[in-house]
Amino acid sequence: MTIRHPRLGRSPRRRTWFAAVALAASLLSATAFTEPAAAAAGDWSTGFETGEPQPTWTNSVENSNGVGGYCCALTGMESIPGTGTAHTGTTALLYSGNDLSATTSFSYNRVFDVDIPVGSASTLSYWVYPQSGGHLDVAVDLMFTDGTNLRDSGAVDQYGVRVHPTFQGNGSTLGFDKWNFVTSNIGAVRAGKTIDRIMVAYDQPLNTGLFRGWFDDIQIKADGGTAGRLSDYVDTRRGSNSSFSYSRGNTFPGATVPNGFNFWTPVTNGNNDSWLYEYNATTVQGFAISHEPSPWIGDYAQLQVMPMTGAVKSTPDARKSTFSHANEVAKAHYYKTQLGTYGITTEITPTDHAGVMRFTFPSAAESVILFDTVDSASGSLTVNNANRTIQGSINHRGQTLYISATTDKAIAASGTITGQGATSWVRFATAANEQVTLKIGTSFMSVAQATANLNQEVGTKSFDTVREETANLWDSTLGKVRIEGAGSDSMTTFYSNMYRSFMYPNNRSEIVGGVRKYHSPYDNTVHDGQMYVNNGFWDTSRAVWPLYTLLAPTKTGEMLDGIVNAYKNFGWTPRWTGPGSIDIMVGTNQDLAFADAYMKGVRNFDYQAAYASMVKNASTYSGAGNKGRKGIQTSVFKGYVATDVLGESAAWTLEDATNNFGIAQMGQALGYTEDAAYFRNQALDYTNLFSQSVGFFRGKQSNGSWRTTDANFKPNEWGCEFTEGAPWHYATAAPQDPNGMANLYGGKTQLSAKIDAVLAASRDFLPGCYGGTIHEMSEAYDTNMGQYAHSNEPIHHMLYMYNYAGTPAKTQNQVRRVLTTLYNSGAGTGNGYLGDEDNGEMSAWYVFSAAGFYPARMGSTDYTIGAPLHPKTTLTLENGKTFVVNAPGVSDTNRYIQSATLNGVTYTKNYLTHADLLAGGTLNFVMGPNPSSWGTGASDIPGSLTTGTAAPVQLKDRATGSTVTVTAENGTAEGRAMLVDDTSMTKWLAFANTATITCQLTASATVKQYTLTSADDVPGRDPKNWVVQGSNDGVTWTTVDTRTNIDFVDRRQTRAFVIPNTTAYGRYRIQVTANHGAAETQLAEFELLA
Repeated sequence: MTIRHPRLGRSPRRRTWFAAVALAASLLSATAFTEPAAAAAGDWSTGFETGEPQPTWTNSVENSNGVGGYCCALTGMESIPGTGTAHTGTTALLYSGNDLSATTSFSYNRVFDVDIPVGSASTLSYWVYPQSGGHLDVAVDLMFTDGTNLRDSGAVDQYGVRVHPTFQGNGSTLGFDKWNFVTSNIGAVRAGKTIDRIMVAYDQPLNTGLFRGWFDDIQIKADGGTAGRLSDYVDTRRGSNSSFSYSRGNTFPGATVPNGFNFWTPVTNGNNDSWLYEYNATTVQGFAISHEPSPWIGDYAQLQVMPMTGAVKSTPDARKSTFSHANEVAKAHYYKTQLGTYGITTEITPTDHAGVMRFTFPSAAESVILFDTVDSASGSLTVNNANRTIQGSINHRGQTLYISATTDKAIAASGTITGQGATSWVRFATAANEQVTLKIGTSFMSVAQATANLNQEVGTKSFDTVREETANLWDSTLGKVRIEGAGSDSMTTFYSNMYRSFMYPNNRSEIVGGVRKYHSPYDNTVHDGQMYVNNGFWDTSRAVWPLYTLLAPTKTGEMLDGIVNAYKNFGWTPRWTGPGSIDIMVGTNQDLAFADAYMKGVRNFDYQAAYASMVKNASTYSGAGNKGRKGIQTSVFKGYVATDVLGESAAWTLEDATNNFGIAQMGQALGYTEDAAYFRNQALDYTNLFSQSVGFFRGKQSNGSWRTTDANFKPNEWGCEFTEGAPWHYATAAPQDPNGMANLYGGKTQLSAKIDAVLAASRDFLPGCYGGTIHEMSEAYDTNMGQYAHSNEPIHHMLYMYNYAGTPAKTQNQVRRVLTTLYNSGAGTGNGYLGDEDNGEMSAWYVFSAAGFYPARMGSTDYTIGAPLHPKTTLTLENGKTFVVNAPGVSDTNRYIQSATLNGVTYTKNYLTHADLLAGGTLNFVMGPNPSSWGTGASDIPGSLTTGTAAPVQLKDRATGSTVTVTAENGTAEGRAMLVDDTSMTKWLAFANTATITCQLTASATVKQYTLTSADDVPGRDPKNWVVQGSNDGVTWTTVDTRTNIDFVDRRQTRAFVIPNTTAYGRYRIQVTANHGAAETQLAEFELLA
């Protein structure tokens, strides 16, 4: 092809092509290959495999300065296909060189001679794998027939980084020793031109040294992959390239409706009910109706369906078929793949309680649809050939799913497989390309209800009609947030995150005779109302539930009511539901989800019952691992969970404190002022684990000593008192009181420096009490942000704490870094995340952060501002208003806020309120390349429990350590000492229906609150009426509080009482004047808080 005298590079490097050829000839001998044919429609791609376009030139330098050969006889930058490292297949394009100049060094190597027209929607994409020890300053470049190039066009990639090797290297998006995906809408800057040559380039003017890496899967597409609707951007396979030992999401490609009853997914291992679909698998063994909340919880009530031809093959390994991602469509509303072994196309589209499957068969005398379960399941299915129905039930991991299915094809034969439970099949002859439709209804109640659900939701509708209806449902949900100025790849990342955000929790209710009912997994009974299941609040309370509250408040109330019904069925709300209450993770973070929603105006749930459940979690010992808070038998008195009482003790303490803040907020709003005062004080429990000597939160034993000595304390030691992390990860674990936390560190400057230290620390880790490496450790290491471990949810607010420290520019910088390096579209890899996605939490963090703000202080009505990822984001709110975030100059370079206006008025606060958002309007940002003083003023910082510069002051119990006397007791075993021993597992018992307890303090104190804790049995012994008095001489007593008709709803329940006391007394006593009718009176604990 004729070279048309292009202009090469920026002005200091411009020279004619003839000079470049002379330079190249002096460096390397170029090898020419046959010119590949260009795609007529402007599409072109290569993975460098046999049968795909091969380089026209290898090792052909077109323009270079200061770059020598990597080794051996090479004298310039290498660019040649090779094996050993490839993104797909076995071959990729190797590049290597040696940067010899610290001032001017670059090499632009020509690779392909092409003739590709560029349209307005044309995109370039490629994968690049820079090896560690080298440089990141590489890119694919394009030369056009008019002499222009891509690198100087201003084209940007999906993250707003210029597609120029220098900018790519200086950006925060590429990483070493991994395949990085880069895509750019080249049509936006070069439409109407024609690509003449495809180049690979290195351009790093500042550093020297060897560099090496690989390019693969270079693609130019005329339509850019632009989707016609938002639901088409979703790729449900993101995160499925995961395993037990390493998580890139730990997801599966579930087709569903938002918060739907079922998931419909391909399974690559039919007997694995945890890792259902592994992206790297090459065969599929079935298509499942799934209810899996997480691979760590596992699936339940699963049914598999598998089409095939020929003899019935019932075992997963025997029936498996090859499939290819190239022939796979994985959307929220639609799944499609081709079964290579059988020549069958499988399509699936869901409704809430039902789904439609369509199989396109080849010509076959024996075409089969098999119904099966995992080996651990049981059940039975009955086929009625005449009626074309398949009905029955599946029993799997304690849950029974009822099935009612119909096929539009006459069944020629059917049968069951002896000894394989519910395994059944139907058979018929098919013509070439004959389509068979299978409609399946499901229920947790009965076969009759499964039939009713199928008729209500599908009935006579065609496959295409159901698919369109479900796509519309997702379009509506995804359209609550619209982004502009993003490329196709970024659109996939964003809207796939939106899909995951609205995937959980799952509807458990069904319409029975026009009435909503649900089968409860808590008591195995059908109730009126609604229930939602499959949620881990330790994860989702931080971002998912606040996202629901903002975008879908009515749905939020419905779902929360479905969680409250667990309390009504079970006596407790679950901290992890899957579908019942599971003993896993730490903290009753459902408390925070309830409070956050209530504080932001959600009212369509039984919030009084929700609040009662929250108080119970925070005040009552359950004795069961899947109910309430662990360690509360002592922590409610000591102010921390002790390491010798419970593992993960510091994590429990810190989560409990944050959740107590939520209870205080909601209690105050509901008018329960005594609760609010008490739990506000309990929200400061985090201070009890802060160690000034080491500058970290750490574990403490029951006797008040630290678990480790200062000398043996290791901030990178995982586990022990922490959950899935180390002290580094919990360095800002008090988002309810950022100012108080800052004061513990020494002030706002020191808090900012602490977060700096987290990001700058060595990535090394010690397995600690885990005894070995767990997947979160590897993922944290690979995050490459010091000790910042984004896969551990308690860290999700950390970067936003910079705002509270008065350094919001650091938030803007680091949040963008996370958005652009730890999330991706998963295109061609099945990646998408680094770490478990966790019921939408990782995704909701992305959605909030990409929009430019985040609910860092859950339970308040504030959102902390970061910086938007895209030029324009529009939130469409349920009240009909829209809130627009504009940042027209935002890019990887212009990542810092310079100034802002809210509805045309100068805005300097580094936070927004929920009311600001609900009012609608426009938040405009002016962005720039350098940090500014925006948002740094003292009045620009959000609120906190603690004000001022002093460390937080918490009311402490003065009864423990005092001299206690009582009017009666049951010996030492149930004597006075049991009242002040900091545990509800013991009790004081008096054989009288009245009694007096007196505490002589070690020093006078102004008691503001006191608590009484009911004992383990006999509610009639609980105090009912009493008087609290204070004295300084033991003779004259002043009444400070009187109570009547007080109930203790639960055993071992702590109740708090506030007294309007302003006097310091050395003695306090409580005179119980009546109990609840028993001949004896008892208490587990008595506290005086001052």
